[in-house]
Amino acid sequence: MINIRSILKLAENDGLTLKHGKKVNYKSGWQVATNGVECKTAREAINAVKEYGGNCGVWFANGIYYVDKSKRVQTKKQALEIGKACNQISVYGWARGNLAYC
Repeated sequence: MINIRSILKLAENDGLTLKHGKKVNYKSGWQVATNGVECKTAREAINAVKEYGGNCGVWFANGIYYVDKSKRVQTKKQALEIGKACNQISVYGWARGNLAYC
C-alpha cells in the first residue's frame, strides 16, 4: 500500500493512479473518477486512499490533495459519459497522457 511519503512527494499539479494501493500506469484506455474528496493534509489524503481500498487517483494542486475513486474504461466515449454523469471536469487518456474535458 502507498505510504504518506509518496503523497508528500507530489509536486504542484502532480498526481498518481493507484490500484490496490500500488501506483499504476496503463498504455491505453481512459481513467474516470466517479466521486472524490478534497483533503487539506497528506494524512487526510492517505486515509481517503485507504477508505477507497487503494483504488483511486490522487492529485495535488493549490495546497489541496484531491482523492478520487476512479476506474479505467476502454473508450473516450465511455469515459466522457461516466464523467458527465458524475459531474467531473475531465477524464485522463493513458495513451497520450492527455485530458479530455467533459
